[in-house]
Amino acid sequence: MYFRILASIFLFLGLCPKPTVAQSQFNFSDSTRVSLLTCSQGNALYSTFGHSAVRVYDPLSGMDAVFNWGIFDFATPNFYWKFMRGKLLYQMGGERFTDFYAEYQYLRRGVVETPMNLPLEAKRKLIKTIETNYLPENRKYKYDFFFDNCATRIRDVVERALPIQYADTTRTIKPLRRLLDEYLGNLPWSDFGIDLVLGLPADQMGTFRYEMFLPDYLGKNLPHAQYQGKPITGPEKRLLPADPLPPSKAPKPIVLMSAIMLIWVGLGFLKNKSFVRILDRLFFVVIGLGGCLMLFLWFATDHLATKDNLNVIWANPLYFFALGSLRGKRQYWLWIIGGLCVFTLLFFPFSPQLLHPAIIPILLRSGAGLPFFSAHHTPKPKT
Repeated sequence: MYFRILASIFLFLGLCPKPTVAQSQFNFSDSTRVSLLTCSQGNALYSTFGHSAVRVYDPLSGMDAVFNWGIFDFATPNFYWKFMRGKLLYQMGGERFTDFYAEYQYLRRGVVETPMNLPLEAKRKLIKTIETNYLPENRKYKYDFFFDNCATRIRDVVERALPIQYADTTRTIKPLRRLLDEYLGNLPWSDFGIDLVLGLPADQMGTFRYEMFLPDYLGKNLPHAQYQGKPITGPEKRLLPADPLPPSKAPKPIVLMSAIMLIWVGLGFLKNKSFVRILDRLFFVVIGLGGCLMLFLWFATDHLATKDNLNVIWANPLYFFALGSLRGKRQYWLWIIGGLCVFTLLFFPFSPQLLHPAIIPILLRSGAGLPFFSAHHTPKPKT
C-alpha cells in the first residue's frame, strides 16, 4: 500500500507522452499564441491532482504543440531504484495538440485554456524561453513534489522570461498538506497513505507562489500576475468538460481501523488465544515495516516532502525488537513502544505535523492495549 501511495505522489502529472515535437519543427511568427492548459483530475491514482501544460500555436506555420514538464524515461538505468530514491530525472516534452486533445477527450477529463495576453516583445521572450528550455541539454530536471514539478516549472518559465508581479497575494493560504486534502475526498485510503509518508515539510504554511505546485492553483493564481501593470492572461476558455468523479465506496480508514481493533480486543477474551497471538505478531511486523519505509524515505532519498516525519515516533523498527516480548521475553520492549504510542496520543492535538485520525485506533491498541499484549503472551506459571 505504501509503495502504491508513494507512486501516486511521484507520478502526479508524470505519465505523459514522449516528446514528439522536434526542435527543427519550431517555426514561430509574431502571430504565435501561447496559453496555459489546466487539466482536471482523473480517476487514475496518478492523475489525482490534475495536470498543467503550455500550448504554443502559430496559425501561419500551422504549428500547434503542447509542452509539459512531466515526462520520464522507463529505459533509464536502475529506473525503479532511482524512482524510489527521488533521483530520477524528469524532462520537458512536446506533442501535437490534436494528440493531447484526443487523449483527454478519451479520458473524459476537463481541459481549460487560459491565453497569455502579452505585448509582442514579451511574447517573444516567453516563446524564446520555452524554446531554450526544450533544447536537449536543458530538458531534464530533478523533480520535487512540492517545489519543482510539472506545474511549478511553467510558473518558473514565465517568471524567468518576464519581470512579473502578483497583484493579489493577501488571501488566507493553507498548509501544503491541506491543499492536497482538497483532491483526496474520494480517495480516503490514498489520503491516509499520503499522510503517513509525508513529513513536516508538507505542513509548512504555503505562499501564493507555493500553491502553484498544484495545476488548479497555477490556473487560479497566474491570472493575478501582471506585466507592466496589466494582467498577463486573458479570459479562460473551456475546451473539454470534466466528468464528475464517482464517490468512494471504500469505508473510511478510521471506521475500518476502529472496527478491526475492537474485534481484535474482543478476540483476546477467548480462551484459545493462539489466533490472537498470530494477529499480534503480524501487527508488529506490519507496523515495523511501515516504520522502516518511513525512515528510508526520510534518510535514504532526496524526497524533501518525506523528511522529518513524526509518524516514526509510533511506527518504527522497534516493533521487530518487541517481537521477542510476544514470546514472553524482554517485556520492556512492549513498554517502550507502548510508551511511544501513549506519548503520540497525548501529543496528537499539539503536533506541528498533521497526523491522520485513523492512527488513533492503532495507537490505542499499541499503547492502552499493553496489558492485553502482555497477558496474551506471558507464559502461564507452572503448577
